[in-house]
Amino acid sequence: MKKQNAYNIHDDIFLDALELIHDHFQSDPYAVVGGGAVQVYVSAVAVKKYGLKSIKALNGMSFALRRTGDIDLSFNIDDSQLVQTFNSIPRNPPGSYTFHNFAKRFILQDGPRRFNLNYQTQPEDLKGIPAYYQDIIDTALAVEIPHKGRPLRINIAKPEYLITSKLTRIKPKDQVDIMLLLNAMEWDQYPFDAEEVRSVLKSVNKGDNYDILVELMDAI
Repeated sequence: MKKQNAYNIHDDIFLDALELIHDHFQSDPYAVVGGGAVQVYVSAVAVKKYGLKSIKALNGMSFALRRTGDIDLSFNIDDSQLVQTFNSIPRNPPGSYTFHNFAKRFILQDGPRRFNLNYQTQPEDLKGIPAYYQDIIDTALAVEIPHKGRPLRINIAKPEYLITSKLTRIKPKDQVDIMLLLNAMEWDQYPFDAEEVRSVLKSVNKGDNYDILVELMDAI
């Protein structure tokens, strides 16, 4: 049964949320983190690999990507500035959306459909590796997603940080995301630094979880 208000990057509401990020935060220091970043990176790589002009042309990809109700973002912006920017968004809304802005959450709503942009501004807001909050933003990887005939430029946490964060929790869904990232990096010829992952895991007392990554890398 399909979970209500759970989507992947093939769905318009997910893509329209990325459009808001592109349009309103392109010049600000931020990074998409978590599962949303995995979907953005994997899809961007696949579109580039196959020379496609639309995410929706990625036939079969939607079955591999996990559905979610939100995108998580880490910002290095003053809280008041961030709230002000989010509050300005309804003046030029895409589609027929209405918007709701709560503490740490901005909601796109179209009838019964809802999608959340969860945002954080402090290291303690970031689960798993809060000590690396600033570096995650500083080293963010810019990727492009085609939408409505134009490229959306989205900053995501680099794969090393995405994988490390997931290895601190390592639920079944995290292992799926790691496998997707490993395959996408191979397509992208991304210079993945596994030793950086090992170092960060050790620094947060999760060094033993590196063995899980080794097993997943061997399975590719």
